[in-house]
Amino acid sequence: MPHPPIAVPEVGGDEITKIEATEKAFDTAAEDIADYDPETIVVISPHNTMYRDAFYIAKNDGGTGDLKRFNAPKPHVYYPYDTELADEIVRLCDEYGIPVVYSEEDSDELDHGTTVPLYFVNRRIPPVGGDTAAYKIVRIAPSLQGDDVLYDMGYLIERAIAHTGRRAVIIASGDLSHKLKEDGPYGYIKEGPEFDKAVTDVMKSGNLEDFTLIDEKVNDRSANCGYPGFVMLAGALQDYKVTSDLLSYEGPFGVGYGICIFDCENWYVRLARMSLETYIRTGRRLEKHMIQQFPDFLRREKAGVFVCIKKHGQLRGCIGTILPYYDTTFEETCELAISAGTGDPRFEAVTASELDELVYTVDVMGQPESATRDMLDEKRYGVIVTKGNRRGLLLPDLEGVDSVEEQLAISCSKGGISPLEDYDIERFTVERHT
Repeated sequence: MPHPPIAVPEVGGDEITKIEATEKAFDTAAEDIADYDPETIVVISPHNTMYRDAFYIAKNDGGTGDLKRFNAPKPHVYYPYDTELADEIVRLCDEYGIPVVYSEEDSDELDHGTTVPLYFVNRRIPPVGGDTAAYKIVRIAPSLQGDDVLYDMGYLIERAIAHTGRRAVIIASGDLSHKLKEDGPYGYIKEGPEFDKAVTDVMKSGNLEDFTLIDEKVNDRSANCGYPGFVMLAGALQDYKVTSDLLSYEGPFGVGYGICIFDCENWYVRLARMSLETYIRTGRRLEKHMIQQFPDFLRREKAGVFVCIKKHGQLRGCIGTILPYYDTTFEETCELAISAGTGDPRFEAVTASELDELVYTVDVMGQPESATRDMLDEKRYGVIVTKGNRRGLLLPDLEGVDSVEEQLAISCSKGGISPLEDYDIERFTVERHT
């Protein structure tokens, strides 16, 4: 999404008639977001505090957004911050050596790069009580580092979303070239429209990694503010099958505004779904021509996997492995999806008539490590309890499990272990794909 304050009626007045396509696209994108009903919206904005060699993440309970500097003090909305998700992004950045400034500086007041897109979202998801957003946000500013670091940062944002199990939307907020017209605020240069065409071509294709193939000279001279956020978005979506919908592009004021929706289906979930559906309908595993559509990374890694299937919010089957049984995560996911749909002893096998009603979650297991009670966190870590040859396991962040004691009690019950016994505890992380 772009972020021109002039697009907001309280700022632009009659001028918004000159960007009707952008106005319509803002509303379409906002409606799409509302249909998804996100818990959290992550906004990548270049008008947050920016550092050359570090990413900025706002740290606070929340911040307020308005456009009073553009003579529009209303609407005035308070946005609570998703501190748990922000903490997890920072933790992953520390683990992988990506510099982050996690600061309360400038955290109280939202920048217009964040406020403008959220203004349109709020027309479809009305604030609670009129002045508090009905969702949480995470505010991030790109750094001025290379494409590889931007791409990796985007991926860690997505991993943090998976670790916390958030139903989230990512908005890459940024205008395209500011040099499209001689009579525009920044003049004209031929690289301006060249950049905008290159960016919108990538948006239309859905091959977001191609952002990094845009000519560096064209990028630098175009005077855009969106490119770093676009590369971060590409990194965030690398594990997904992306379907793009370029809603609009125009630049009547000399600045390029492009709005594009990327609907994402997680590759792990797509694999689980396709594996079970193929088996139920044909009695066979995936054939070679079906397998070729999946990315290579699924065949490079090896991990335990849990596949859980729900129907109308109720569990319909769940089977998993703590440690990998097959040679690749690809095989692990395929086989466990079939087992979850046909081999869970608690349920009858899934029938073909149910397939369109099923929702899948694929948890990729981290390596278990020995732990004590005070090292557990029911939201962040799964737990394994063992006594002799008896073992019970519970995944993290499950609905209705609100304490470590509940988590341990359920795990013991599943393993036939008395809570009064002296049992061993292990903890593990999962990457949750939904």
